[in-house]
Amino acid sequence: MAANNNIPHSYGLLLFPGFEVLDAAGPIEVLNILSKYFSHSEMSLSVIAKTVDTTVTPGPIAPDENSKQFTGQQLYQPTHSFETAPKDLDVLIIPGGRGVNRTDEELKPLLDFLRHCYHGTDGRQSLQYIFSICTGSTLLARAGILDGHKATTNKKAWNRVTPLGPRTHWVAKARWVESNGRVWTASGVTAGIDGMAALVGRVYGEETADRVCEFIEHVRVKEAGDDPFAEVNGCRDVLPVE
Repeated sequence: MAANNNIPHSYGLLLFPGFEVLDAAGPIEVLNILSKYFSHSEMSLSVIAKTVDTTVTPGPIAPDENSKQFTGQQLYQPTHSFETAPKDLDVLIIPGGRGVNRTDEELKPLLDFLRHCYHGTDGRQSLQYIFSICTGSTLLARAGILDGHKATTNKKAWNRVTPLGPRTHWVAKARWVESNGRVWTASGVTAGIDGMAALVGRVYGEETADRVCEFIEHVRVKEAGDDPFAEVNGCRDVLPVE
């Protein structure tokens, strides 16, 4: 497939307490290789969280009594808050993880940020692509972004996530789903690598996507429907409610 002439430059990675590390790191490594070895040094990345005043951890935070857990000892430093994030983001990457299960009140600033980025409101440029991994689709569903779209999610969380998007066609047998060109949702964890490789293929050409995967020694899944985990977990498509 030929490359897309509308090349994105400004990428954002959304982090929140309790995010899944590989959901974020997998797609970012694909972009790391693309930027370093394939003459795309103009790419920029903003690591975005509610605040830059504290680090973000995928596990419990000190002085939580569980903060001695392995995941609680990992600290990630955001570069921008929701307020200071670039107004001209082209691509926003949203990982999943246990942190997506917070209440609507707790997640309101994050969900509002997603809506503004996607729709181009509050002085923002609308995104070219929004890309969720695993249960990150929970956040897109709760923000209303998946209404009228096809999407997928982690098959282990299928029965918990799909009711949150009643106006979404949830596709079970899918490594990733592209809907309307702009909305990309990848299945569980490692599927984010294949989904991002597919997006790279769409934007920069399939040969480039293949070479990026060769660099990271990843056996790329090229067909979106090549997904054994729906059957393993007994998942079936969930159609939107009219």
